[in-house]
Amino acid sequence: MDKKVKSVTFEIPIEILEELDVLSKEINKDKTVMVNEALNMYLAYQELSLQQKPIEDENNKPLTADEFFDDLDI
Repeated sequence: MDKKVKSVTFEIPIEILEELDVLSKEINKDKTVMVNEALNMYLAYQELSLQQKPIEDENNKPLTADEFFDDLDI
């Protein structure tokens, strides 16, 4: 089954776009794929937050969003 896609237009800070361009070339990955992956991770994190189930580290300390994404190591 093919996933439906739609082209969208939105604004992002130039600095983020430049970082995306550099990283995309360094890892040889399409920017669209990278943005989709990032949005999916962000939406999953927000969904967990809305369920009020904090994501915790090994010491049961709630993780911030930055700590969560750093721990993914991807």
